[in-house]
Amino acid sequence: MKTLGLLVLVLGVLAATTVASPWVAGVLGPRFTFGRVYDRVFEALLVIGLVLAWRRLDLGSPGTIGLGRRGAGRWLAVGLAIGVAGLGVGLVAAWAGGALVPALRFPPLKTVRKALLGLAAALAIGTGEEVLFRGLLLRRLGRDGGRVFGVVATAALYAIVHQMRAQGGKVPPGIEAGLARTASLFSPLANPVAWPAVAGLFGLGLLLAAARLRSGSLWLPVGIHTAWVAVFRVGRLFFDLRRRPAWLVGPGWPPLVGGAAGFAALVVTAVLLGRAVRRW
Repeated sequence: MKTLGLLVLVLGVLAATTVASPWVAGVLGPRFTFGRVYDRVFEALLVIGLVLAWRRLDLGSPGTIGLGRRGAGRWLAVGLAIGVAGLGVGLVAAWAGGALVPALRFPPLKTVRKALLGLAAALAIGTGEEVLFRGLLLRRLGRDGGRVFGVVATAALYAIVHQMRAQGGKVPPGIEAGLARTASLFSPLANPVAWPAVAGLFGLGLLLAAARLRSGSLWLPVGIHTAWVAVFRVGRLFFDLRRRPAWLVGPGWPPLVGGAAGFAALVVTAVLLGRAVRRW
C-alpha cells in the first residue's frame, strides 16, 4: 500500500528534522526559539519530501484532492460563514459562563496590523492543513483502506498531531537538542488532561472530512478551518479567554476544543454544514 510509503516518508522527515534543526538553529542564532526552528524545519522538509515523492505515492492532482476552481469562491465563502457562526455560539457560551471577557489589548493601529497578520496566518494554516489532511491523506488512506477508514484515520491523525507538543525546559547543545525535542513530542498524550481536547479535535476532523466529501470540494473545509483559526487569532485582540472552568473552555490549546463551549460550536457548525450542502 502506498499509505505505508507515506508513513515511511513522514518518519524519514522526522529523523532528518532531528539532525538538521540544531544546525539551522545555530545558523539563525538566538532570535528564534529552538522549538520554533524545529517546527519550521519539519514543515519545510515535509513539503520537499511530498513534492519529490508525489508521483510515486500517487498523491493526486489539485482536482482529485478537491481544489478545483469550479465553485471555489462560493464554497470558501460558505465555509467561512459556517465557521464564524458555529464558533461564535461557542464564544457566547464561554462569555455566559464567565470565561470570556472583552478586552482591547493594543492601541488601534497596532490592533489593525495584528488583525491583518492574523487573518493571513489563518488562511495559510487553514489551507495548508486541509490540503494535507482532507486533501492528500483522506484521498490516499481512503483509496487504500476504504472511505470509512480514511475518514476515521485522518481525523485521528489530525487530533493527535495537534496535541503533540514538546515539553519546555533547558535546550541541550548540538544534536542532543533535536533528539530531546523529538523524544518529547508524544509526552503530552500521556497526560489524561489532554484527551478531552483530542476528542474535540477528532470531532472537528470528522466534521471537516464530512464537509470535503459532502460538497466534493476542499474549499468548504478550508473556509470552516480558516474561520476557526481566524476567530482565535484575531479575536484574542479583542477579548481575554480564560482557562477556567476547564469543563467549559477545554483543557488548553486550541481554546474551547474539548469543553462544553467547543462542543456547542461543533454541533452548530455541523447543523449549518448539513443545511449548506443540501441547499447547494
